Amino acid sequence: MIVAITGASGSLGRHLADHVAARGWTVRALVRDPAAFARLRPGMPAFRCDLPDTLDEAALAGADAVVHCAYPTRLTDLARIRRENDDGTRRVLETSRRGGVARCVFISSIVAAPDAPSYYARSKHALEGLLDHGRDAIVRPGLVLAREGQGLFQQMRDAIRRTHVVPVFGGGRQPLQTVHVADVCEAIARVIERGLPGGFNVAEHEPFTFADFLRRLARRLRTRCVLLPMPFAPVLAAVRSFERLGVPFPLRSESLLGIKALRRVPVADDLRRLDLRVRTADESLAELV
Repeated sequence: MIVAITGASGSLGRHLADHVAARGWTVRALVRDPAAFARLRPGMPAFRCDLPDTLDEAALAGADAVVHCAYPTRLTDLARIRRENDDGTRRVLETSRRGGVARCVFISSIVAAPDAPSYYARSKHALEGLLDHGRDAIVRPGLVLAREGQGLFQQMRDAIRRTHVVPVFGGGRQPLQTVHVADVCEAIARVIERGLPGGFNVAEHEPFTFADFLRRLARRLRTRCVLLPMPFAPVLAAVRSFERLGVPFPLRSESLLGIKALRRVPVADDLRRLDLRVRTADESLAELV
């Protein structure tokens, strides 16, 4: 297999690149800085990809699949996020089809929905519609648990370690389904290897409440954690003000809206199609924390 991965230096992409390379596949990493990537992953071909403006089409030549992992997680400017995400995804898909790539695998999210409160969830749902559902595949992970990264899990973990206080909204009753990063990578590999089209929700079967997950995480970290009930709207307004002013803040508005977007989704049929058992949150935390 020859697989091109956008965002191969990102939270999920770096794990996926290593995971499929260990399978003996050829990985072509599409990253902003190929030279820096090459120093970290010597021997893995790296190509320039700075969406939506730059995409080295040589990475796609003869590829069996393109996995589109790239997403601008570090940005807070919504206009720039829209440009990089929406226009960037369209460019990846159009360039892949023009280059004769057999199929695309789009990394979406289990929160993807047309009426979701967060731009992230709405955009993932909208971009799913650009794929050929009879040929391409969509993988929708739950909250990805990994040591490294800039996602919601890492933000929660770091807040517990630093401040021992985490704000919760609505009593922290939101349903949370997690997935170990290695299980997501295995799901993607099986989708490609078996030529499976369509959508796949990949997460543990039964959700925890958001508050219960935070308590379990704090116990694993062996530290105390106060769950601070807070009103959602004023906190969101304050965080957006910090973002407009460019003031560093441990929370991002999209992360808050992402918490509000949490919902329980069915996974049993999709995991059965993949013949995959995913780790529970407790199993993942025992390994990662």
